[in-house]
Amino acid sequence: MKHHGGMFPKVARLFSSSDVVDQHELLKRIDGGHYKVVSFDVFDTLVARFISSPEDVFYLLEKRAKDDLGLGLPIAAMRGDAIRKLRKFAADEEPTNKEVSTAEVYKYIELHYAVDRVTCEALHSLEKRIEVELSVPRPAGVSLFNAAVKSGSTVVIVSDTYYDEEHLAVVLEKCGVAGYHQLFVSSAGQRTKSAGTIFPIVFAQLAKHIPGIRPGDICHIGDNETNDVANPKSAGWNAYHLPNPIERLKHHPLYARHGLDRLSKYPAPFRMAVAAIAYKLFEDPQADLHEKSLFGGSAYKIGFMAAGVFNLGLAHWIAREIRMRKSLSPINIVQFLARDGYLPVRFFDEIAKLTNLDVQSNYLVSSRRVLYPAQIDSATDIITAALKHPIKPHQPVEAIYKTRMSWSPTAKAILAEFNDRRLSAKERHKESYLSAIAARGQDVVREAEDAKQVLRRVYGPEIDRDDVVFFDLGYHGTTQKLFSKLFHRHYDFLYVLAEPSLLQVTEERGRFSSFLSVPTGAYIRKPIITAIIEAMICASGPSAIGVSIEDGKHKFQFETQPGWGPEGVLTLNEIHEGALDFLDWMKRGFGSNLRYFTLEPALSYFFVNLLLRVGTTEDRQVFSSIVYDNSITGEVDSLASKRYWLSGQ
Repeated sequence: MKHHGGMFPKVARLFSSSDVVDQHELLKRIDGGHYKVVSFDVFDTLVARFISSPEDVFYLLEKRAKDDLGLGLPIAAMRGDAIRKLRKFAADEEPTNKEVSTAEVYKYIELHYAVDRVTCEALHSLEKRIEVELSVPRPAGVSLFNAAVKSGSTVVIVSDTYYDEEHLAVVLEKCGVAGYHQLFVSSAGQRTKSAGTIFPIVFAQLAKHIPGIRPGDICHIGDNETNDVANPKSAGWNAYHLPNPIERLKHHPLYARHGLDRLSKYPAPFRMAVAAIAYKLFEDPQADLHEKSLFGGSAYKIGFMAAGVFNLGLAHWIAREIRMRKSLSPINIVQFLARDGYLPVRFFDEIAKLTNLDVQSNYLVSSRRVLYPAQIDSATDIITAALKHPIKPHQPVEAIYKTRMSWSPTAKAILAEFNDRRLSAKERHKESYLSAIAARGQDVVREAEDAKQVLRRVYGPEIDRDDVVFFDLGYHGTTQKLFSKLFHRHYDFLYVLAEPSLLQVTEERGRFSSFLSVPTGAYIRKPIITAIIEAMICASGPSAIGVSIEDGKHKFQFETQPGWGPEGVLTLNEIHEGALDFLDWMKRGFGSNLRYFTLEPALSYFFVNLLLRVGTTEDRQVFSSIVYDNSITGEVDSLASKRYWLSGQ
């Protein structure tokens, strides 16, 4: 047995399918008719379920029982207790470890918990329905199965399960598994793979139909090292280990080091999200394991894991906040402000649909630069324009005009009079420019009023209403203040992160809620939210810098270059592709059950935190082409900068 990258042999077995032969050699033997019988395990071999353990199904069963059947019982605990007790009774009575059936489980619940028979039958039926919904084909296993059927070998199914043959046949049919000769399940009294007692029974059945068959003529394929490899080999069979993707992730040194080897300690929604990630990354037995990097230096994988899980948790939080507010006052629309709402609105739309949240969403083009005229009410506001968002020392005088005063013809004319000084970064020249504009404050304030009227005409139909809530990245609540000033309303905002200074907004301009905690210590810092998180939610295109009305139509002006840099846009698009694929992957694996995947902020942030804390040089290199360019403050920096990472590398 060779060691894989220095891993211990036991761990290495989880990462390869070479316990007997490699996959290529196995396919050659199957195609060549080397085996008279090919036997397959079901779950995690032919059928994938994005769950870490049966308890995850019980969690969904409890949620569905409440919604579908109106039951407020602790179904998950009852279901788990019933199977554990019954298995113990069976083992005590018969050491051969006879499996119990779901029919026995629900009979136990009926008698032990005094749940009426009709309700137990409804729960039993619902559990089976959920199992079918969760079941999807596992490509690696199904390809081997199809090869076995095509070869003409006798193909059988051998499964340790508490479900009956009829239900397992439905699951296999849903996953496109057809053409097998016989189905053996432990719940039918045929003993178990875990105890090794089912293999002699299966062999005896096969011997009735295949004259002269020997144990060595059979090859069993499965994911469990004991049940599907060691025990059939003890019965004289050949065995092929198709590694379980979830076990591969849990035992991968890099993931295990950060707590994922103990998935049971996490809430069920997070466990299932991790299982879905495992099936995406480790389903292929030949998959590259990237032993030196959690994310393999891949923008797509960073998007799939970090941005995907983060946006899923964020979308559920937004939906929960909206539902709470709707219970207090009418809310009919959520405005996701550009560009920070780019991915959140896509995730939110799915969650809103799944949770029957009766609210519309809209991606609203806006920016601080577009709304800047709303800050100007007097000459004093002109003088303090560079203080409200402090401009970096390297920014020239011209930057003040472009980022704060481009809506003002007077400011443009004065800039022209500055000649070469407009490119000066000297503070006294910046102050002189603002003072010159303030000296003509009456004209500029009038121009600001004209610009405000344009803004009211552009945004009024969308937001001059009582039933609207906004989503934005957060910090100081500038957009919240400006919209509130424009329309003399108090607006509710939902932020990824809110600075303490937003308390003033609560008093003056409306309420807000923050998804992440106020940045303190090493857990989360403002620059990280400003750059890394923003990259995981924000559109990659250029930002709006102004708006006008021409021929009665709104016309937005945009930056000539995207703020992330030309190469950075390509990387961002890969991250976003990964995140959206994660959403599609979760919908494929869970369907409508995705409505129960509420994640606490800390768990939504889990893979982002791993990226920032233990991300390698390879992972950080992904961000080297992305430039954080804040046109308001003049801050320009590569996202590979150490200030955005917590690893200290």
